Amino acid sequence: MRIIVREDAFSPDFIPPSLPHREEQLRQLEAYMRDFVADPGAFYPRAVLVGRQGSGKTVTLKTFGKSIGDRVKFAYVSCFINRTFTAIIGALAQQLGLTVPKRGLGRDELIDVFLRQIKDKDLYAVLALDDVFNLPPDIIAAFIRMGLEVEKLGRHRLGLVLVSHTPDFIDALDPSTRGILGKPIVRFPPYTSDQIFSILEQRAKIALAPSSYDEEVLEMIADITGAEEGQNNRGDARLALEILYRAAAAAEMDGVSSITPEHVRRASKEVLSGISADVIKGLPLHAKLLLLAIVRALKSGRPYVTFGEAEEMYRVICEEYGERPRAHAQLWAYLNELKNKGIIETRPNRRGEGLRGRTTLISIAAEPLDTLEKLVKSIAAEELR
Repeated sequence: MRIIVREDAFSPDFIPPSLPHREEQLRQLEAYMRDFVADPGAFYPRAVLVGRQGSGKTVTLKTFGKSIGDRVKFAYVSCFINRTFTAIIGALAQQLGLTVPKRGLGRDELIDVFLRQIKDKDLYAVLALDDVFNLPPDIIAAFIRMGLEVEKLGRHRLGLVLVSHTPDFIDALDPSTRGILGKPIVRFPPYTSDQIFSILEQRAKIALAPSSYDEEVLEMIADITGAEEGQNNRGDARLALEILYRAAAAAEMDGVSSITPEHVRRASKEVLSGISADVIKGLPLHAKLLLLAIVRALKSGRPYVTFGEAEEMYRVICEEYGERPRAHAQLWAYLNELKNKGIIETRPNRRGEGLRGRTTLISIAAEPLDTLEKLVKSIAAEELR
């Protein structure tokens, strides 16, 4: 059964028809570059895009590059792949239709050859260097200063966009180069769960067969990858898309027509490394029993169960293990501990989910349920001996 209908839509190079939740960052970048694109040669524009991995920097940059038309060229280089000055110049030259020697010339000579050809071909270009934190300060400085070589270029023929996880690379530059660069920074905060959900929804409509997924599957992925307030280690849309792609591929391999919650769990374990046994061992006994209850409740096949359903299953498990059930308030504390350790995800129910009032929904997306159930049962049984 074919579920993935456009594999390219999961590629980091894919440019979607719109940029959910990055419209403001795109506007800021366009504002820094607008006058140069409208009237090339008038001045030297610079911009720095800053944000953690998967926060939309590269797709925003490439969307901008696709929109600027033919009068100004756009040349993009990954400095994760190209880490020497010669490699970067070579990659830029190839995209701009220039020819530079791959060896035999020093840095200053390469710059002269590169700039002379730009002038001779009457080119104007925005040079975009991604992942510049991989480069030593002297290479970054050489590109920053290149845009000021008006005598060699005849006019201001270059714009520059630098992309990094943090702005720390700026502090490593010499004071004069820092002054040239200025502080034209566009910041990309981590994506929230709601934002990742809308990104997944947009991409699923493009890449997956109709009826091969439902919103709750996308919610599961968004819940484990999206950032809440104060979380800087999450919010990576690339990871979310990778999980969706692997879940869809797993469903295809199983020969079924749609992605199930268990496909998401299998994919999440591959991408996010699953749940550590040491983390489970460190839980209080009744937190382990509550986790076991959540696992069993979820084995009904639904992506989410309510706290009430988990509590009811917990009492059944306590009877099975000969343990006295803990009070509701204590279970709520255990639930928060499970969430804080990244074992489960919780969220309030939303309209249209068929539940009355504000109910807490619980999901596990980072580990296949059978695997997790065996692990928790084994650790709990050892503790109860």
